[in-house]
Amino acid sequence: MRIARLLTWPLDVVAPETCAGCGLPGEAICAECRAALVPPGPPACARCGHPWAVPTPACAECPPRIDRLRFAGAYAGPVPAIVAAFKDGRRRGLADDLAAAIARVAPRDRGATLVPVPLAPSRHAVRGFNQAELIARALGRRWGAPVVPVLERVRDDPPQRGASATDRAVQVRGAFAVRRGLLAPQDVCLVDDVCTTGATLAACARTLRRSGARRVVAIAAARVLHAP
Repeated sequence: MRIARLLTWPLDVVAPETCAGCGLPGEAICAECRAALVPPGPPACARCGHPWAVPTPACAECPPRIDRLRFAGAYAGPVPAIVAAFKDGRRRGLADDLAAAIARVAPRDRGATLVPVPLAPSRHAVRGFNQAELIARALGRRWGAPVVPVLERVRDDPPQRGASATDRAVQVRGAFAVRRGLLAPQDVCLVDDVCTTGATLAACARTLRRSGARRVVAIAAARVLHAP
């Protein structure tokens, strides 16, 4: 047993790791909660993965300007608690677990550069990290893919939690820009933690395409789904 492990062992006894989804002691995400990080099966939209009664090549839930969207699981069951523990509980190590869940359902897009969705400056200052960038870097290590935070958020808009699809689209309009001195990659894979309406991903894709990106796909740890 290493010295560092000896020093931290008493802390493990007092406060063992608990599952971010259900709170049971053990793994960061237990097997039962990890099983929730699986997208719904077919039939679904071929473009955005949203489930429907019959398969379709595209649907009304497809975020504009996104060539393909994939996500690890629906934002339901234990998944909201996992995301909250990651973002609000600052359990940064969950980025690796969420990246693994994404990698299980979304094969690496060869040639694509991973671009994390940027966080508003005020929220980044309070949280201390951008959850999308942590997931992107964990994925980059898994896939051997480049990660370039080429986007920045140029406005401090109010939090979008609870906002309607229309309000979200208005809030993110013109909210993103390519960082000065950088160029958008030709082939982009946007990375986010949760896709709610797709408005943020669409706004990011619009900015990237205006800067020269020819193809923009997206991946997320979770997605809010609507009843078919």
